[in-house]
Amino acid sequence: MTAYELARGILDPGLFSDNAEVMQRFYTADVGLTFMEELVHSPTYRELFFAIPGGKMKIQASTEAMRPAVSGYRELIFARDGLEAERAMVDPDGLSVRLVPPGAHGVTHLGVVCGVADVDAQRAFLVEAMGAAPVAGGLRVGDTQLILQEVAGARPSSPPFSRGFTYLTLVVHDCVAAHRALLDAGAEHSARVLRLLDRCLFSWVRDPSGNWIEMVQYAELSGPLPDIDRLADHWEEVIRWREDAVPF
Repeated sequence: MTAYELARGILDPGLFSDNAEVMQRFYTADVGLTFMEELVHSPTYRELFFAIPGGKMKIQASTEAMRPAVSGYRELIFARDGLEAERAMVDPDGLSVRLVPPGAHGVTHLGVVCGVADVDAQRAFLVEAMGAAPVAGGLRVGDTQLILQEVAGARPSSPPFSRGFTYLTLVVHDCVAAHRALLDAGAEHSARVLRLLDRCLFSWVRDPSGNWIEMVQYAELSGPLPDIDRLADHWEEVIRWREDAVPF
């Protein structure tokens, strides 16, 4: 049990890209995801949302050039009904993507392959922080299969504003409680809880392996949002955080 409740069973994968149009075509035409919506934040920055069974995938898109990401999140696996054999692909930004029949590698909806320096330590964190359940082939958080691979010399992730699969999102009913629970389990604070209009609350931490985790509380799932500092009032801090990983 955790001190907070998931609002969705999928851990939403999050990508950053300076190649948004090509990435959008790949994930709709080749992977088969449905494009949901675009959220424009500035003339150079927008978020693209894609439906996956039980959740969403988000691409944070910018017209500014990005450095390649250093991330423990190594591969995305999507289960597809009617698929008889696995299909391996690489997205336009270089991420490994697999389509598999439901149940392959324990993936019924979404799977994430994560390279870490210490599998036992990462497993312990996921169990305590997210209530992950050990299962055949990995760990289970809701409907997401997490597959841990030990990688000697694995390094912490680069700043979030980097091209690639850089974070996972926990969609929760109480962002403040979830943020505190992950810190208590050994995560490192990165970005404070902020409010985006009347849409959501969000915050960020890094897990003990250096990988980024976002927490989001959507008003549409959890009801009216509490009165929390607004994103617009902390934009300069957010820019320093996303580009240089400066906590705030």
